[in-house]
Amino acid sequence: MRRFFITQHPTFGSYANPIKNRIEKSPYYYWWLALTLNDEYTAFCAEVSVQQKTQTEKQKSKLYQIYNDFGDVRYEGDKHLAFTKWWRSKVNDTETKGEYLFAEPIIVNKVMLVDDRDIAIQAVEDESSLLIRVPKNIRRKQIDVSIDRIFAKELEFEKGRQVRNPNRSNARYHLTKPIKIENLKASFDVFEIQRLALMNEEKVDNKKLAKAIGLKVERRVKDEAYDAAYEARIVSVAISRKKKLAIDAIANVVEGKFI
Repeated sequence: MRRFFITQHPTFGSYANPIKNRIEKSPYYYWWLALTLNDEYTAFCAEVSVQQKTQTEKQKSKLYQIYNDFGDVRYEGDKHLAFTKWWRSKVNDTETKGEYLFAEPIIVNKVMLVDDRDIAIQAVEDESSLLIRVPKNIRRKQIDVSIDRIFAKELEFEKGRQVRNPNRSNARYHLTKPIKIENLKASFDVFEIQRLALMNEEKVDNKKLAKAIGLKVERRVKDEAYDAAYEARIVSVAISRKKKLAIDAIANVVEGKFI
């Protein structure tokens, strides 16, 4: 059965040679990338790998719970290929890692007569379903009025984009709000460029970062001195916001959150 994702899931083109820009259209790729960029998490992966998960206290920690779900995300070589292998790795006989973590749970998504005790219990416990008891000995009009009253109180019928709102997700892990993928990509590009520059003991200014992510500022007036100062301020604010988005996301993933 094909699993449903509320947020855009990655496509690959070829698993052996995945297409970079297809993968980068999914926020789930950046969730994985954030884990690979979180020094605390990668250090934990290395430590657990060596100790073979033997410490009871470690297993009770939040970090270990995240590790139990996401696993060791360290990699060498091409990161898009590494992500592809990670996403497609089997968690059990029926689910891949990506499905297990981010897909909606398999439920019967149809209106049906509940005539089984176990299904009734499942429906009561399922927050995405509504179980209604209808006595057979009352008039149809009374039933309709009662059902309409219950619907008005318990259900919100939404169309279009609201159906894809991450807040409606029942997946193990999901975004807390919709986000433009272009913003995510630019934010992580900025973070990785600066991270690489720091590792190489190089400096990279905001102007170079803006150029790298294709950030442009339109001139407002003819005064070149004013324009230059204005552009520098706008670029500085934009780059700062993008860095913050990536930094917050990278920090959040060890708490089981992202955006």
